[in-house]
Amino acid sequence: MRILIITLHADPTIAPGAQEGGGTHMYINELINLLIFKKTEALFLTRKASSGMDLSEYGSVRLNRIKIGPEAPWDKGNLDSLEDEIKEKIAGELQIQSFVPDLIHSVYWHSGRAALHFSQVFQVPIIHTIISNGIRKLQTGFQISPERIAVEKKIFSAAQVLIAISQTEKADLMTYYGIPESKIKVIGRGVDNLFLKEIYDENGTLLPRQLPNLINPYEPL
Repeated sequence: MRILIITLHADPTIAPGAQEGGGTHMYINELINLLIFKKTEALFLTRKASSGMDLSEYGSVRLNRIKIGPEAPWDKGNLDSLEDEIKEKIAGELQIQSFVPDLIHSVYWHSGRAALHFSQVFQVPIIHTIISNGIRKLQTGFQISPERIAVEKKIFSAAQVLIAISQTEKADLMTYYGIPESKIKVIGRGVDNLFLKEIYDENGTLLPRQLPNLINPYEPL
């Protein structure tokens, strides 16, 4: 099986706590490591959010960092209006890499929008990881893209499996989007051991932190 993972929301080469590096980045990183361990052929396409190599290979996994916006922290809301550019760049990378997927896994709705398009192009199924849903964000006072909820409904309906991070999110999908319970898998969100250690000594001095077992974008495994 060849898996295409579209993760425009999170560049897994960014360390946790650096720039925008948070839980989603660690989730993608763990997914890469799992697929390497399973020797599963996969191509990860992410927005290049920092300097460094565009393409790296780790065993059976390729990580391709696409230039969309600046190579720096960036408001993800800018992705709202870049649907055509995103599709064009992904299509170009798939052609360059000669990669035809059997399955597409997308993370967050911007990636899901692209995944929906390419699932139709290649006639392959989608797995989608939610991260957050538009209706819940709207209800809690956040401003969201006007088209987000309509796009989410299409993604959630088309996906073979939806991955949620909590029982609350699962309930949202069932209540607000009409998704059957059998289609939703709750995986939680792990916390790397790095964050369970003290970062200051008894004198209040910042202790050196050892980075977690992140993939290295500069050195193939």
